[in-house]
This record gives sequence, C-alpha cells and structure tokens, in this order.
Amino acid sequence: MKPGSAENWNANPNSDRSNGRCVNIRVLVVGAGEEGLELARRLESRPQYTLVGFLDDEAGSNHPESERILGTRADVLRVVDEFGIDEVMVAQSPSWHQKIAEDLVQTHPRLKVKVVPSLYETMIAKPNLRTVDDVPLLDLTAPTGLSYPARAVKRAMDIVVSTVLLTVSSPVMLVAAVAIKASTPGPILFRQDRVGRNGRIFKVIKFRTMYCDAEARTGPVLSTGADDPRVTRVGRFLRRVRMDELPQFINVLLGHMSMVGPRPERPVFVEKFSERIIGYNDRHKVRPGITGLAQVYGTYLTDPHIKLRYDLMYVYNQSLWMDMRILFQTMIEMMTGAGS
Repeated sequence: MKPGSAENWNANPNSDRSNGRCVNIRVLVVGAGEEGLELARRLESRPQYTLVGFLDDEAGSNHPESERILGTRADVLRVVDEFGIDEVMVAQSPSWHQKIAEDLVQTHPRLKVKVVPSLYETMIAKPNLRTVDDVPLLDLTAPTGLSYPARAVKRAMDIVVSTVLLTVSSPVMLVAAVAIKASTPGPILFRQDRVGRNGRIFKVIKFRTMYCDAEARTGPVLSTGADDPRVTRVGRFLRRVRMDELPQFINVLLGHMSMVGPRPERPVFVEKFSERIIGYNDRHKVRPGITGLAQVYGTYLTDPHIKLRYDLMYVYNQSLWMDMRILFQTMIEMMTGAGS
C-alpha cells in the first residue's frame, strides 16, 4: 500500500483535520510535466508534506511517476475527496488550470489551492507569494484585502464622509422628499432586504423611485433601467443623478455598508446568481458599498457576470487610495449624469 493511498489517509497519525489544520499536509500536484516533477521533488524534501500523487492528461505508462498518477484533470474533485487532499498545487499549462482552480476554490472552501505562475501571471499579479524551496506559488486562498489598521481607517472615513454628506445634502434630500410625495402616493423612503458582508441580511434605505405596487404583478425582477415602466418620472431623474442613493448614508453610519464596495443585492437574486456564476459569493467578503468599480466603469444594466469581475477586482485589490479614486469618479458622474 503506497504512503499516499486512499486506504490509509484517515489513519495517518501525524494528520490533524479536526480543526482544518494539518501537521502532515497531503498534497495533490496537477500536472506531471517538468514543472510538476520539480515541484514534487521539493515537496518530498519537506517533512510536513505528503505527496499523494499527480493528475495529468498526457502521461503514459512509461512516465517516471506513472504509479502515482491518479487520473486526469477531470478527476480532480473525486481525487480530492477520495484521498483526503489538504492542498492542490497546480503546475500545468495555463490553458486549463484557471478552471480547475476556480472549481476547487468554490466547491471546497477549506481546501488550500496554490498555483505555479506562468511568466505572464508573475508580471501582472499582486501575488500572495509562497514557496516550496525556490519554486514560487501563488496562494489563491490566502487572506486578502485591507490590513486591520487600514480597515479601521476605512471605517473612520465612512463615518466622517457619510456624516458630512448627510449634513451637506440635507436641503437636496428635503426637495427630493417633497417631489416624491407630491408626484405619487406612497412613502418617501423605500426599505428592502439586501445581502451584506458575510451574507448577513440588512434593510437598505433609499428614496422611492417606483410606484408602490411595482412588483405586485411581476414579482421580484431586476429593473430594466430608464425605460422601466415601474419607475416614476421623479424617480427617473433621481436615478439619473443618483440622488435616490443618498439615504444609504444612514446604512453606512449603522455599519451595514461602506462608502465604497460591491453594490448589495437582494437575497433572491444572490441565490440565483450564486448558483450560475462561479465566485459570486466572494463579493460578500467585504461590506457592500454605495458606489464601486462596477458603478463607475459599468452601467445600470451591465451584465452580472461583468459586474462580478469589477467587484472581485475591488475585493482582492482594495486599498484606501482605490476608495478615494472611486469616490472622486462617482462625484464626477453625479455632476455630469454619466454612467447611469
């Protein structure tokens, strides 16, 4: 029976999987080419690693590691579960490793996934760099985002900016409230469940821009933008200049939202999008925002797949400087009416 076989992984006395921590880390290498074999040699010199085997599409029976090739890349999910894998290290052509990494990160959130980067990825990445001896690895599951001091500064900025903007915009908000009340029957403010950080539900506060019975017949549907017949005439103007978002400064003060972050979505659509868009729930790693990259570079009707790319660019590369740039661009758009 081989050291990395499926039959004996649970009996490994050096493995502690009760709390997600492994003293003896069971590794699967995807790719048994030159890079994969070099990585395997380095792993076997490290006592904390047990190299369980390889996945490779092209290796034949004469391959030097043929006995430890456990299948092809199509078998990755089965092998991970069957052999009790703790880390998957992808050392293969970038033509397909992106798909494997995405599948693993989404379906096995406690699994460590690391990738040997290509030259191109090394040039463009802001990597969470790890090494096995001198072989570089990008850790796709390492913690990302702002440091604790930066998060504290961001929260302080949220409180200060939202307080100032609530004060400064109060005359404009009063005019908007009067216009809404005078134009159509119903409440001035609109409250609706949205999904926030870590999947928590909160009530977002906005100026009402639709007729009160907007979804009485249609049920929950996404707005079609300026030509949506459910939007009132006053609401259409408020949306164009983004004044309908002003009451959300209250959500920022309450800690439900930030000034900058992915826009919060309704639970029904989060469930729908997360089922068909890989990575959608990664948006919830940060507080949702009043504005974000998808708002300043996209439009109201930008496809959710494309919006997700902007959102993940922010989630994994956020900085205080980026927040300030997004806020500045949002103010420009509000004054010009662009991007809506």
